[in-house]
Amino acid sequence: LILKKNFFPQYYFGNVNMQRDKFLIEQAKLDEGWIPMTVMLKFKKLASLSSNVDTILKALETSELMEVSEDKKKIRRSLKHPLPEYNEGYRKAQEARTVYVKGFSLTDTTMDKLIAFFEQYKPYETIVMRKYQDKDKVFKFKGSVFVQFETLESAKAFMSVESIKYEETELIRKWAAIYNADKAQEKDERRRKRADKMKKSTTEEKESEGDETEQISTGTENKLPKGSVIYFSNVSKTCTREDIKECLDKFDADIAYIDFQRGNTEGWIRLQGENAAKPLLEKTNEGKVVIKDIEVTCKLLEGEEENKYLAKAMEDMVASKNKYHKAKRGNKKGRARGTKKRGNSPSRDVTPAKKRAID
Repeated sequence: LILKKNFFPQYYFGNVNMQRDKFLIEQAKLDEGWIPMTVMLKFKKLASLSSNVDTILKALETSELMEVSEDKKKIRRSLKHPLPEYNEGYRKAQEARTVYVKGFSLTDTTMDKLIAFFEQYKPYETIVMRKYQDKDKVFKFKGSVFVQFETLESAKAFMSVESIKYEETELIRKWAAIYNADKAQEKDERRRKRADKMKKSTTEEKESEGDETEQISTGTENKLPKGSVIYFSNVSKTCTREDIKECLDKFDADIAYIDFQRGNTEGWIRLQGENAAKPLLEKTNEGKVVIKDIEVTCKLLEGEEENKYLAKAMEDMVASKNKYHKAKRGNKKGRARGTKKRGNSPSRDVTPAKKRAID
């Protein structure tokens, strides 16, 4: 059925694939564009549709894009449809008719399902499933796609539809040009924040020679930002902070601290800056993310829940920092007096508290 809908020729010999598929480009140079079917069947996607050459060639009979050789052993893109010149002008024209669409299931979306879904919004040239590699180098679907339409008019028609849902989920749609510009701006903002954070950290280290403990105890100089705490639940008991951070890195999260211990099934994430949680959650699939192959629910902490959590977090920070600085000053005083620890002193077994990376 997919072959009859001309998915195969468009997928391999369309303008998009023929500008980036190095193997197919090199093969097309060997024999005036002709590709033996023995070579084509090495492509896993085509082989999964059909491994019968006669079936494939019969499906191509209705394709205006493709030609079949007289001996029925080779195919090529029709000379009546020469490839465009892939220059900057063409790249911008491609981007202009490309749309970013988000909201598809992270776990059971396939290309076949996407093709069936977008059938009603033809004509389009290609669908690109956006994926990332996890720590095991396995590609995982991000829940979003790029759809490049054949014409700007067909792209505009798709964007003009008031509401488009996929399995009861309202899809988020953006022009690819706007999406790309937003992502570039986000990257610039993250770079700026990292630079400011490093500068602030250096300044604070220089100023920390004073009585920092008393300053921490007052809590007046260390207020945590509001609107920046995400509560998550239903994680695997084997999940680690590194797993959570790896997941959030896909959404460009600026993490201050992950309040979580391995073995628990819930935890909290504190982000940098006021009101940082809501924009991050909007990038997820309605608050759903996949961590270690398990769908995890995330929500913004608000109201009394947020106040209680921030108060407790602040208490923990104060206690931890006070403990660190007390141990640090004690060590300095001991060295200043030039005293030597007695061999049977219990203090020799005490490891100075390490400063936690909280913010």
